[in-house]
Amino acid sequence: MFQKYEQIKLAAKLLHLSEVEVDEYGDNISDIGALYVSIPEKGGASIIIGNDGTVLYADSSVGYSRHLHEFNTGRRTPLEEFEQ
Repeated sequence: MFQKYEQIKLAAKLLHLSEVEVDEYGDNISDIGALYVSIPEKGGASIIIGNDGTVLYADSSVGYSRHLHEFNTGRRTPLEEFEQ
């Protein structure tokens, strides 16, 4: 089970942000124990990190509701995709 600080560290690594920026741009999705981070700039990415360490990345064309729905239905982004 990932704790909030572990979710923040993972988001920082995957989005190439500082942990301070992730904390600033992020918010908890308390009912599912996830962290949502959205970079507030044109073309900014968003990511949801579950309490199990799985993630779903979305580009700026995907709204929060759709992003959350896809995460809740089990869609995930493989971590290997971030290594490119």
